[in-house]
Amino acid sequence: MAIKTDAPPKPYLGFGTRIRKSPYFESTLKWGCKEYTTYNHMYFPVYYNTPEEDFWSLVNNVTLWDVAVERQLEIKGPDAAKFAQLLTPRNLSNCQVNQCKYVLNTNYQGGILSDPIMLKLAEDHFWFSISDSDLLLWAMGVAGKDKYDIELREPDVSPLQIQGPKSKALMNDLFGSWINDLKYYWFKQTDLNGIPVNPNNISDDLMDNLTKDYSQTLKAMDRAAKKSRGNV
Repeated sequence: MAIKTDAPPKPYLGFGTRIRKSPYFESTLKWGCKEYTTYNHMYFPVYYNTPEEDFWSLVNNVTLWDVAVERQLEIKGPDAAKFAQLLTPRNLSNCQVNQCKYVLNTNYQGGILSDPIMLKLAEDHFWFSISDSDLLLWAMGVAGKDKYDIELREPDVSPLQIQGPKSKALMNDLFGSWINDLKYYWFKQTDLNGIPVNPNNISDDLMDNLTKDYSQTLKAMDRAAKKSRGNV
């Protein structure tokens, strides 16, 4: 029989099949993640040591975070630019290839659905790195049937975030000194040991790395982090 208590234990959350796991999920377990939440129908690692210890690692060193929960809405095709503009009130007419924009996606009444980072990979190719929302379903509804010459999908892309004052040093070890010239809210389509990646600079101490070859990327970053003596 259940017994009422004034000091209830923390409930246990089981890992089921109805919530997706990140391609980095096994690594988060290996490195001792102590708590997960859910975000975009996926398990999202919250902290590894204690929230306080992880905070000071972020403030003083370099931290590597599994943010694969930031799923991508891909818009590709002849009408991609037109449709991308339809999804946000922000003017995208001056957005260049390899540039990021912080945008809001709104409904027909102006309510905010998502606040993603948008990446322009080509004149006819866009990614929206979404917040916790079903933006793909909304976009499919807006697009309707054969109204726009576009392809809408969620690509096989899973971001990692490298944060902290030593993040630039780690990225230098991984990519070389050109990373220092990456402008604020710009990215570069490149590779890491043959792995396609799009490192982007969205703050002075935070680098996003969108990648498709997950296990090899983690291994390369782990080697570089140990070399730079950062806390990952």
